[in-house]
Amino acid sequence: MKRIVLTLIVLLLFNCAKKDQKDKHFQPTILLKEIIKNERVKNIIYDFRLTNLEINRSGKQNKEYEIFRNNLTEKELVQITECEVPLLRCIAFKTLVEQDCINIRKIFNRHLNDYDLVKGHYYDVLISEPVKIFMLNQLSPYSNSKFKFSKKEYRAMQDEYYK
Repeated sequence: MKRIVLTLIVLLLFNCAKKDQKDKHFQPTILLKEIIKNERVKNIIYDFRLTNLEINRSGKQNKEYEIFRNNLTEKELVQITECEVPLLRCIAFKTLVEQDCINIRKIFNRHLNDYDLVKGHYYDVLISEPVKIFMLNQLSPYSNSKFKFSKKEYRAMQDEYYK
């Protein structure tokens, strides 16, 4: 009888620990269907998603990516970083970094527990990485952003993220 009670207590503790981890995972604050109620935004995102199934890290981007990048407002891009689609979150974040969005660090901090995977091509190699790692790499000391991390900050974050 004591073993059964002890086993139940141990299982209960492990179950509570798992629940705490899930609670810390990134939760979208706006659904994509809410964002695309605006017809212009809907068309831009629809066209982008038709031609961009993964992130292209090898340099030249396609026309739909450029339209996405140049025709969405900062407010719309920030909303997209909060939606449920990891690819769109990453591309919107990348665009905000390129535009030197003043709140980029705040947006990045919102995604510290964003473990959803995003796929991307680097020339002929397909890699998957968590959204938070993709976002961290956009703010590396070698990025062109005004708000990039120093080498010391970046190394500390890498050490923490790659445990």
